[in-house]
Amino acid sequence: MNPRVFLKVMIILMLLPSLICLFLPDMIASYYTRLMYPATLFIAAFFSMRIASIYQGWLRKAFVFLSLFLSLMMLAQLEPHWEIWRTMIGTSFPLMLVLTQWATYAMLVLCALYVLKVTELRAISRTGWLAILALGLIGLFILLYHLPSVLQQISGSRYADVYTISLVLIRILDVAIVIMLVPVVILYAQQMKVEGRESVTFTTIICGIILSLTAAYIYELVSGVPLYVIRHAVYQTGSILDAVYLFSYLIIAAGLYVHKKYDEWGYRTVEKVLAGA
Repeated sequence: MNPRVFLKVMIILMLLPSLICLFLPDMIASYYTRLMYPATLFIAAFFSMRIASIYQGWLRKAFVFLSLFLSLMMLAQLEPHWEIWRTMIGTSFPLMLVLTQWATYAMLVLCALYVLKVTELRAISRTGWLAILALGLIGLFILLYHLPSVLQQISGSRYADVYTISLVLIRILDVAIVIMLVPVVILYAQQMKVEGRESVTFTTIICGIILSLTAAYIYELVSGVPLYVIRHAVYQTGSILDAVYLFSYLIIAAGLYVHKKYDEWGYRTVEKVLAGA
């Protein structure tokens, strides 16, 4: 089976469970997204760990760290888990949230670094640079939209709020990671092309991650609704943002599934050729 065609079909099919939340009553849509987010990320983390067991060396480590990244993303969606921690540590809870988010990003950065270790090519094509430039401009808009008001808020107080500063740093880190992922996936795709191997699955996975990292910021830019309002009044309410988030998680899982099956399909093709020889 052609993995490229199969993946395209799966991505189209992923639109259905993503768009369903737009047509559900508010309460049901809330339960639906609260269930689907962690479930999809759990499946994706499972597939990533299964892929890691196939490889050796750098790629094994890359997919292990990707699985850890997705697992931490899944934990972030489990509200009962956070309520327990909130009760246990009290006022230190915001700091724990920030540290957990930084740890989550660390897993993704380590994954990207190990992917780069398997790529011998370092030259990026003109199309690749255009993609990096486009993402860089989007990232610049994301930063400039929010940064001035936060800096004014910080300068207006005698002591800068640690949590506020951390949120600004996380926004900067989100943008930096997205820009970092673009050359990683481009170099990986170029390397796979040289080796005569398929790269569309990994590209799909990274595109899903980029979409999940930027969805809320783009919604903020387009709608003009601040992030804190989005978090409490838009997120997990059956909004278009929920559909985008769910779609991003689903295509990550789909990309990982097809990546896992790719080798199996390759072996079957070889067996058929040998059987017919």
